[in-house]
Amino acid sequence: MSPLFACAGCGVQIERSVRLYRQQKGRVFCSTCIDRQEAERQQAGLQPRPEAGGGDGAGNAGRP
Repeated sequence: MSPLFACAGCGVQIERSVRLYRQQKGRVFCSTCIDRQEAERQQAGLQPRPEAGGGDGAGNAGRP
């Protein structure tokens, strides 16, 4: 079971891996805050952040 961390945006408790927590240097966000940040970037004319690890989210990075 993954530990609970506080979202850096809104403070809600979210389950994330320790590896991700360390990779993000303690700045983990819930999906709602991530969506909000991406919407703000799109309104500002910036590209959305790529997903961590790339690929289609199913571990198929670089596979046709």
